[in-house]
Amino acid sequence: MPTPLTALVFPDVEAMVINQILEVAGYQAATVRPGGEDFTAALPFVWVNRIGGVRVTGTSGGRRLHDEARISLDVYAASRVGATDAMARVRAAVEQMQGITRDGGSVLRTWEEIGPAIRPEEPNTNVTRIGYTAGLRVRPA
Repeated sequence: MPTPLTALVFPDVEAMVINQILEVAGYQAATVRPGGEDFTAALPFVWVNRIGGVRVTGTSGGRRLHDEARISLDVYAASRVGATDAMARVRAAVEQMQGITRDGGSVLRTWEEIGPAIRPEEPNTNVTRIGYTAGLRVRPA
């Protein structure tokens, strides 16, 4: 009977980032934005979504050695000042991930792909949304 192939199981980078933001910046974060009153009660809130990336193969028998994830982070707050302050803390929390191991993965490198900017206007005019795109190179822990 053939031996099953051993595949690397890569960590959930969204979960890694969400947990980092919660622990370091102290903000609620998720891959799904809450609705209605739950949303305004959660402000500032960080919406985290993987928007792409690639698994990079190396020279070790063609095995995939690390994942270069692109993560979109949108900060929602009750004012532009609040959103700007929260974004600064979120950026710092993500940058601090470089070199750490958490949630089943080791972060080899972090970088900023697109800097913070006001994202399209929200239907709720009492909410400001600022977003940026980060990159994280991770491997299984």
